Amino acid sequence: MTVLSLVLTACSQAAPPPPPTRPPAGGYLQLKPVGGFLTLPDDGGAATLVHQSPWEPRPDNIPANHAVPPTDFRPDGYPGMTNGPQVFSRISGNYAGTTDEVLQWSAAKWGLPDDVMRGIAVVESQWYQNHKDTVGKPTQGQGYGGFGTCGGSPPGAPYGPDGPASFGITGVPWCSLNDPNAPGYGGWPWTENSTAYAADTAGAIIRACYEGWEPQWGPTYHAGDLWGCVGRWMTGTWNTPQAQAQVTMVQQAIQQRPWNNW
Repeated sequence: MTVLSLVLTACSQAAPPPPPTRPPAGGYLQLKPVGGFLTLPDDGGAATLVHQSPWEPRPDNIPANHAVPPTDFRPDGYPGMTNGPQVFSRISGNYAGTTDEVLQWSAAKWGLPDDVMRGIAVVESQWYQNHKDTVGKPTQGQGYGGFGTCGGSPPGAPYGPDGPASFGITGVPWCSLNDPNAPGYGGWPWTENSTAYAADTAGAIIRACYEGWEPQWGPTYHAGDLWGCVGRWMTGTWNTPQAQAQVTMVQQAIQQRPWNNW
């Protein structure tokens, strides 16, 4: 047998790619405790914790799933967060993969349960990053929200004062994350264009809140309240009926796991 035929035989016997696998109940990753910020993995370390699968329930996301911001794209973030520079400087969006792999990566990077990120993404966007209708208009609840709030879309966006104010798979609100005294628009346009950047941003704020670094929420706020921080992310309020209603929706999504039917 010639060398060429040996090579061809080896190639023909190569193992097939793994079948598409949905995440198991309970997910892959657990919550890191308060005080764990300094032990969080960097971008590359988080990537090694991702359970890879070719399963892609949202093919529309593929371009955004592989869009990575420039390495120097680091908005200042909003003032008032304790250790804010350390938190905001870690937000990079430096990952590419399937939609579920991106959600896993953001959870791993910020020490959060991956099922929590999946549930947030269900409620915020049905796992769409930037879905538009047939004429190119942003679709409410599929990567776009808060139409007309914040004075509309950020300057430079093509959507105007009645356009979306939150973007991406995790519903990143540009105005509440923006420092009005610094350049930038709360992470936009990458919160719209990059799935990893949107998920990374949500993970960052939830972790900072969980660490107890958001004293602006007043005397009832405290470290270690993961669900309180999920509600804070989704509503910009602390422990209000609106926030609690959103948390209930996330918890129901985690229990019902609608992504298994997509």
